[in-house]
Order: sequence, then structure tokens, then C-alpha cells
Amino acid sequence: FEEKKMKLFTSRLFLCIMSASTIPSTHAFLAKMPKHGVPPTTRSNNIDSTTPIISTRKVTALDMVLPCDLISASSGDVVTVSTSASSMLVSSLTDTIFTPDSIKGAFNVATFLPQPFWLLPILLPKADITKKLFGDFKVITLFCLVHFFIVTASILQPDGTAPMAEFADVFDPSGNPQAAMVGMMQYPNFVSEEWSHVLTWDLFVGRWIWLDGLKRGVFASHSVLLCNLIGPPGLLLHLATCLVTGKGLPGNEIDDADEDIVA
Repeated sequence: FEEKKMKLFTSRLFLCIMSASTIPSTHAFLAKMPKHGVPPTTRSNNIDSTTPIISTRKVTALDMVLPCDLISASSGDVVTVSTSASSMLVSSLTDTIFTPDSIKGAFNVATFLPQPFWLLPILLPKADITKKLFGDFKVITLFCLVHFFIVTASILQPDGTAPMAEFADVFDPSGNPQAAMVGMMQYPNFVSEEWSHVLTWDLFVGRWIWLDGLKRGVFASHSVLLCNLIGPPGLLLHLATCLVTGKGLPGNEIDDADEDIVA
């Protein structure tokens, strides 16, 4: 029962985050709509110009998303206009959900929302709430979804894939990879993707440090804190703590997995 409650809490939290990040763009979209919410119709080229266009359908949410996709002729036939449903859908999504404002909102979510979660393994490593939230991957998954939203929204922007060509220079050893990476930082969407990418993996490693410390009785709060601040040095501090306290380095997890399979 408790697990179901936690899953419900996580799903509701994610929906709230996504809703909050799309409020500005939704307002902007609604402001562009006609006063009565009825989008203008267009006449298909394959209908005689004297044939009146009569809409017999009520305006629905689908009409708001695909305003020019389908129209109804006086004969009752449904006629598809030249713009395809898929392209109209993508255009509508980029105008309402996957917008620069939404990316900016998701960036803020990826930056600030993880911080309260970090406090749990740092200050309350043995508390039940910490074990419930970090015992599985629900929290990590939440921020992976935020990152995925940023990636998707960035790709759907005009020329959203253009930086990919420049990103290839980062992995060109014959060039100047560092300068290429510096050049990539001029793109706000790339910065948003990379930042949320780094923060999510920091949390992933921080969870592993906390879990290893809990399993083997190693104090890990200071290592988790350092992992939150600057990433990999937090893992190095945890390994050093394991050696100093005589616990030894973490073992080969494949060996443990093989033992579980045999058992």
C-alpha cells in the first residue's frame, strides 16, 4: 500500500511540474485564438468554389490542436486540406508545449527541485522516508523525464538539430574540442540539456554512494554532499572513506549478481 502511495505521489508530482512549465506558453497560445475559439477554415482545392463549406461538428480540443486539418463539405464528406495532421500536430506542440519558455521552466525544475531530495541522504540517511524515496529509482526517473522533456522540446525547435553538427567537433581530436564545447554553450537549449544531464547523473551517483554506505556501514553523508556540489570528487571521497575506516573498496557487483543467480 505504501509503495502504491509513493508511485501515485511521484506521478502527480511530475504532472504538476510539466503543467507548471507549460503555463506561460499555453497562455500565449490562447491569446492568439479568435475570441470565440473557432479557428478559420480553409477551402480545399478539390472542392468547387461554389460549394459552401458548412461545419457540422462542434468545436473540440482536437480542433484547437489541428485547426486546419479536416473540414466538412455540404455533402457531408470529410476533406483533408494540404497540411498534414502530423506536421500540424508538431507545429501545435511547439507553439503550446515544447516552447522556449517551457524549456526554461524545465531547466529551473531540474536545477531547484532535486535539492530537497539531496537533503534526505545527507541529513537523514537512515530515515524511512529516505529509504522509500531512494530505495528504488522513482526520484531518478522523475528527473530523467525532465531531462527527456528538455531534449525533446529542443529538437522540435526551429533549427533545433543544427548544433549537432557543431557538437561533432567536440569529438574531433584533430581539431580543438575544448573550443568546440565552449562554442556549444552559446545555445541556451544545449546548456539546458547539459545542465539537467549533469544534475541527474550527480543524483544517480549520490544515491549509489548513500546506498553503499548504508549496506556496509560506511559514513557517507559528507561524500553525498560533495557529490552534489562537484560530482565525481564525491565518489572519490567515499572510496577514500571506505579505505580509511577499514571497510575496503566496494566489491565486484557482478560477483554478487552471479551469487544471487546461483542461489
